[in-house]
Amino acid sequence: MFFSRKINQFFAVATYQSLVKAAEKINVTPSALRHGINELETKIGKSLIKRSKNGMTLTPAGKTLYESLYPYYKKIRKIENQILDLNEDKTLLSIKLDGLYYPDLKTKLLEIRQKNNKYKLSLEDGYIDDINEELFDKEFDLVISSLEFNYSHKNINTINLCTQKVGLLVNKKLFEKYSDTKTFFAKETLIQRNSSLHNPIFSTILDRLKKQGYQYHTLGLTEMADVLQCIDEGAGYCFMPENIHYISTITNDEVQFIRSPFPFDIFLHQKVYFKKNNDKKLADIAMALR
Repeated sequence: MFFSRKINQFFAVATYQSLVKAAEKINVTPSALRHGINELETKIGKSLIKRSKNGMTLTPAGKTLYESLYPYYKKIRKIENQILDLNEDKTLLSIKLDGLYYPDLKTKLLEIRQKNNKYKLSLEDGYIDDINEELFDKEFDLVISSLEFNYSHKNINTINLCTQKVGLLVNKKLFEKYSDTKTFFAKETLIQRNSSLHNPIFSTILDRLKKQGYQYHTLGLTEMADVLQCIDEGAGYCFMPENIHYISTITNDEVQFIRSPFPFDIFLHQKVYFKKNNDKKLADIAMALR
């Protein structure tokens, strides 16, 4: 509100030391955040952020700017939050995701919120077993999942979103150490968010790999930003739906996305479920996610 968009983005990166994590915290895409930082650096005429193996760090000029502005930034942000609390009259849009990582959908949801100022988004990741329970008992407005649900309730609509092929995100040097993918999977660690590892679709993928003679061991982390940092550092690999725009923001000279590393194709068929009878124009919002 009082600080420019670029200054807010600079403080987010300085605070979280990760482009992806900072983008999630301030509800923008990683590419938009990177563009904002580049604009600020161009305006100032100095480099403020540098990328290292440990994440994003401040340059000497970045440290000077941070230390000079932060006391004022902290006080003014407190005032902003107090003002927003007094004027909070937005409609809550409650959305449940099935635990898999859908960067394309989160980007579209943020765009919807920016275009419709009347909405306040509430996003929750987690296990989904009964679509009736999620929509009517827990009262989520939208449920987004790649799971197929059987439901008897006549007041449920579903819209097919998109189908994405799952690939492999990995540090190039780590992958090149092995002569074949099967050995690579067995020797290195599959790193995913905990919510992804507990998703039935993910379990099915791992079972199919096991039947093909693939061995693996997993590590679950809470934040996707932490997963990506581990991949960047060569600590393991992760499975990810292909999204050209998003993949371009997280790959670099050291990290690559491999489209078909499996002995079979893996697809995620995303769908959105919502109540037919509602007062929030959910059908329009659902169609905007396609």
